[in-house]
Amino acid sequence: MSRSRRPRTARPKRPAAGRARRDGTSVESLLKTVLYVIFVLTPSVGWTTAATVQVAPDIRLAIDESAATGTVTVLECGYRKYAGSSREWRYCEGDFVYDATGEEVRVMAYGRADPDDVYAARINAERDEAALRGVKGVLAPLTRAFVGVILLGVTLMGLVFFSSLERWWPFMPVAGAVAVTGVVGTIASMIASNT
Repeated sequence: MSRSRRPRTARPKRPAAGRARRDGTSVESLLKTVLYVIFVLTPSVGWTTAATVQVAPDIRLAIDESAATGTVTVLECGYRKYAGSSREWRYCEGDFVYDATGEEVRVMAYGRADPDDVYAARINAERDEAALRGVKGVLAPLTRAFVGVILLGVTLMGLVFFSSLERWWPFMPVAGAVAVTGVVGTIASMIASNT
C-alpha cells in the first residue's frame, strides 16, 4: 500500500529582523532619525535661536517709536574679549546727535560699521547705545540668524531624506522653503549692513 502524503502548508513568514510591524519602518531607521534629531537638528535650532536672541535688543530699539532719533558718526572700532573667554567681539564707538535738540552723546555704535560712517539711529534710554533705525535696523543684525535658518532648512531636508519615513516626504517642500527664506534673508541683511 502506498502511503498518502499530506500536502505541505506554507509557513507564515516572519518579519525580517529589526523590522517594526507598524508602517513597515525599521528600528534602525527610527534610531537613525532620533540620533539625527539629537545631534544635528537640535544644535541647529539652538544656534539659530541664540543668534536671534543675541540681537533682539538692537531689533527692539530699531522699531521703538518712543526712542529718540538722531545721527551717529562712527569714530573708532576695535576688538574686545568676552569676560572669562578667549573669544573676541567687534565694537564701535561714535557720537550720537539728537535730531530734536542737537545734543551730542558718546555711544556704542553699530558693530559692523567703519570709522567715519554716518547713519540714522535710535538711542536707548540709558543713552549709551545707538542702533540702526527702521527696516535697516531690523535686517542688518540678523545675518547670523538667517544663516541659521538656512542651516535649519538644510537640516530638515536631511531629516526627511535620511529618515526613510515615506509619510515625512510631503514636508520636503516646507524644509526647502525654510532654506530659501534663510538665503533671501541673509542677502537682504548683508545689503542692509553695507548701505
